[in-house]
Amino acid sequence: MRNIAHRGASAHRPENTRAAFDLAISMAADAIETDVQITSDGELVLFHDGRVDRTSDGHGPVASYSLDEIRRLDVGSWAGGDLGSQRVLTLGEMVDEYLPRIPVIFEIKDPRATTALMALLGDVSASEGHWEVTSFSWGALLDARAITPDATLGFLSPVLDDDIIGRCVAAGFQQVCPNVQALTAEMVQTAHSADLVVRAFGIQTPTDIDRLFATGADGATVNWPEWIPGRQVMLD
Repeated sequence: MRNIAHRGASAHRPENTRAAFDLAISMAADAIETDVQITSDGELVLFHDGRVDRTSDGHGPVASYSLDEIRRLDVGSWAGGDLGSQRVLTLGEMVDEYLPRIPVIFEIKDPRATTALMALLGDVSASEGHWEVTSFSWGALLDARAITPDATLGFLSPVLDDDIIGRCVAAGFQQVCPNVQALTAEMVQTAHSADLVVRAFGIQTPTDIDRLFATGADGATVNWPEWIPGRQVMLD
C-alpha cells in the first residue's frame, strides 16, 4: 500500500511547506504529493487553494500575486505551534531540494501551469528523482501527455466506474485516482485488469484506511502518514 503524504505531513505541519515535507520524509512516507499553481508573472509555486486566504496572511487569488509578492506571505503561522513563519515554495525548489530524496506527485491545480511544469520536469533525469503528475483537469493531463509522452499520469475523479476506467486507458494514463468513498473491490479489480494503478484521495478517518485495504487499492494520499503503516502492522 503506497503511503503518499498529502501536501506533506499536513495533519501535523502547515501544508505544502518545507516543515510538512521534511516531516513526511522523517515519517518514512513513500512519496509526497503537492499542488502546482502559476503566479501573475508566470512562475510556478506550490499552493493548494485558488486563493491564498485560508493558509496565509494574504488575501485574493494565487494568480493575482507575482512571485516576489507571494513569497512575502506567511504560510505557517496560521497552523499554530512553534514553527513560526513558512514561505511559499517554488516548483524549482521542490525539484532541487526534495525530488532527489523522495518521489513527488505534482497535482496540476491551474491548467495554465501545465506547459511550464512539464518542461521543467522533462529535464529531470531518472537518477535525479521519480515524479508523477495528476489532475482533476482532463485537458491538463492530455496536454501533459502531448508534451511528455512517457510521463506517469493519473486522473483524479470523484467516482470509479467503467466509463472513467475506459477513458483513462484510452488516454494512455497509468493511474486512476478516485475518492476513497468510491472504491469497491469489483471496480478496483476492473481497473487492475486494465493495467491501471488505483490511488485514492479524500482520506478523513482510519476507517477510510480500512477501505483501501479491503478493496485492494494500491495506495492513497493521506494527511497522516502514520495511518497506512499502522494499519499494515495490524494486518501483518
